[in-house]
Amino acid sequence: MSIFLLGVTFPFWQSVEPEDFPKVAMETKGDQCVAPAAYMRKNHMLLLNTWRDSVVRDGERFHIMPDGSRVEKSLTKTCLGCHVSKKQFCEECHIYASVKPYCWECHVVPVSGGHTELSAIDTDEIEQQELLNNLLARNQ
Repeated sequence: MSIFLLGVTFPFWQSVEPEDFPKVAMETKGDQCVAPAAYMRKNHMLLLNTWRDSVVRDGERFHIMPDGSRVEKSLTKTCLGCHVSKKQFCEECHIYASVKPYCWECHVVPVSGGHTELSAIDTDEIEQQELLNNLLARNQ
């Protein structure tokens, strides 16, 4: 029985050797990610969905980085403003894992050089948005 199970499951556990994983381009333009790399590998879609919901439903457009700085909650401006190649960074893993993310059903697919600039983030605008969010939260 154990030989049968070993034989049947061999293709699954044999194929998870680290050398089988895709080699993604880790070239970035920033010093740090919005979250630790280990978290992002497992939970980037959860983070992006949380960002989407907080921007669309709550009007919270900014994320606080581990160093205390603020960035826009934006796949194309923040994530792809730092990770220099959607094809070499995102698609390598998605193709390997046979997943088709729905990000690009709404977002415009970035072209070379077209997604490298963060929009200007005015600190007065951030403070006004925080005041408005606090006021709305108290009046609910």
